[in-house]
Amino acid sequence: MVSAFLYSLAAGVLGVVATGKPGEIAWKFLRLVGLLALVTACAAYVWPQVAEGVPNTPHNPWSVSVSVALVVAAIALTLIAPLAERVPGLFRAVGLIGASSGLAAACLVPVMQAGSGPPLRTIVMAVSQMLGAMLLGSITVAWLLGHAYLTAAKMTISPLRHFSRMLVWAVALRVAFLLLSLMLAWSLGGADLAGRLGDAWLILSLRVGLGLVGVGVFAYMVSDCVNLRATQSATGILYFGLLFAYIGELAHQYLIVQYGWAM
Repeated sequence: MVSAFLYSLAAGVLGVVATGKPGEIAWKFLRLVGLLALVTACAAYVWPQVAEGVPNTPHNPWSVSVSVALVVAAIALTLIAPLAERVPGLFRAVGLIGASSGLAAACLVPVMQAGSGPPLRTIVMAVSQMLGAMLLGSITVAWLLGHAYLTAAKMTISPLRHFSRMLVWAVALRVAFLLLSLMLAWSLGGADLAGRLGDAWLILSLRVGLGLVGVGVFAYMVSDCVNLRATQSATGILYFGLLFAYIGELAHQYLIVQYGWAM
C-alpha cells in the first residue's frame, strides 16, 4: 500500500515537472524535485521488506527493473538540473522516463499483491495509479514551487500558474474516474462490493471527502490566488491541500488492497 503510494508520488513529481518550461524555473527547484523523487523511490523499494512484510515484491524482476530505472532517472534529473535551461529536451525526456518507470512500479505493486484477476481490473488499476500520480505530482510540485518564490525573486508567475492548472485538471479527472470506476464495478456485480465498502465507510469518507472534495476546493482557491499573483497565499492553502491529497491517496491504496478494485 505505502510502496504504491510512494512510487506514484515519485512518478508524479517527475512527470509533472517535465511538463513545465525549465527556462522559467529556478534550477535549484528542479534539483530539489529530482532529490525528492530519488528519496521517495528508494523508500518505496525498501518499504515492503521493512514494514509491509511482502519480501517478494522488490525481488520481482520487473519490479526491480522499473525501480532501478526510476532511481537512475531521478539521479540524472538531479545532475542535469543546472543545465535544464540549455537542454530542455533532455530534461523533459529524463523526467518522462522516470515518470513512466515509477508508474509501472506503482501498478505492479497492487497487481502482485491482489493476485491474478480479470484484465479489466488491471486496466482500471493502471489508469487509477496514473491519475493518482498526476494529482500527487501536481500538488507537491506546486507546493514546493510556492516556497521557491521566497528566494527566486526573478521567477515569473507562469510556472505556478501552469502547475496549478494541472492540479485542477487532476482533481477533475480523478472525480470523473471515480464515477466511472463505480459504474464498472456495479455492472460487474457491484452489489457485493457496495456492501463491503459500507463496512469501510470511514476510509471511503477520507478518500472522497478529503482526497477529492477537499482537494478540489483547495485547488480552486489556489488557482484564484495565482490569478491574483498571491504566491504566499497559494502556498499556505497548498499546505492543507497537500495533506488532504496524501490522506486521500493513501486511503485509495488501502481500498485497492482490501477490495481489489481501484476508485
